[in-house]
Amino acid sequence: MTATSPKRVTIADVARRAGVSPSAVSHAFNGRPNVSEATAARIRAAADELNWRPNYASRKISGQGGRSLGLVIARSRDTFGRDPFFMRLLAGLTEPLADIGWSLSLTLVQADEEERVYRQWWGEQRVDAFLLVDVRDDDPRLGLVEQLGAPAVLLGAPVEDGVPAVTVQDETAFATVLDHLAGLGHRGVARVTDAPGLAHTGARDRRFSRAAAELGVEATFVAWDPAAGDPVADLLGRLGAATAIVVDSESIAAQIVAHAPEVGVRVPDQLSVVAWEDSWVSTLVRPRLTALDAPVEESARTAVALLEQLVRGEAAESRTVSGRRLVVRDSTAPAPQ
Repeated sequence: MTATSPKRVTIADVARRAGVSPSAVSHAFNGRPNVSEATAARIRAAADELNWRPNYASRKISGQGGRSLGLVIARSRDTFGRDPFFMRLLAGLTEPLADIGWSLSLTLVQADEEERVYRQWWGEQRVDAFLLVDVRDDDPRLGLVEQLGAPAVLLGAPVEDGVPAVTVQDETAFATVLDHLAGLGHRGVARVTDAPGLAHTGARDRRFSRAAAELGVEATFVAWDPAAGDPVADLLGRLGAATAIVVDSESIAAQIVAHAPEVGVRVPDQLSVVAWEDSWVSTLVRPRLTALDAPVEESARTAVALLEQLVRGEAAESRTVSGRRLVVRDSTAPAPQ
């Protein structure tokens, strides 16, 4: 559970700190000549101390314009564009945001630009809340949104306190997948991840190991190396005795299925492949991917509802949405003899 967010800094707060009127603050930031240089410097210093900027403030204070949700993603355009999850997330956010009259502010940044963008968007009152995705271990954004007093919700792994989270009920997902693979005769299964630094990775590793032990399956872990000369060949060369893999990234799973025959591995005759996420991409490759369909749209709706509560000044608790559903297609088959 999280406490009510601190009151947002306004132009009146800056005026009080600088000992001037709100109109003087507006004039100083708009370059009006009726504010002395010394007074303007004092106003700017007060604004810096309070982390406030005037852009968009006038329309917010006057009641013009709707609220906006900020989504800052630290990924390159290439990796963002190839990840079907984000396409589903954006589509899933559209309807619930429209229902409450909010817009979406989205930007892609480098990791070292994140803090600047969060501070700028909040200070300029461009957004009223943030949705945090790709939550990392010891994620600095958690302390930052608390410092700013900005309403925020995590999508993914929860934290012990502070920012509420929307998580998927994944406790039995690996058991479902491994039961399917064990039923096909697979006794060695590898989990393939491309994001070891994300907060949910460790939790998934533990659930995978636990489910494998209960089913008598040998569990191994293999990291995807995008810097390898041929990432697919590199991965396949490190699978050992595993005859099936569960891949965190749907796009990587599709890449493996498409390229494996070129390096002498037939899917699913010699290797069964399961993707942790599901979308239209899973049906484009041949063989079509067996995948876990996540409740992305339900997660988006739940996150928007929590953010609306926080912006209204209400407390909000972390929520868990329904679990993943295994969709069996053509990329899994009986283990090779």
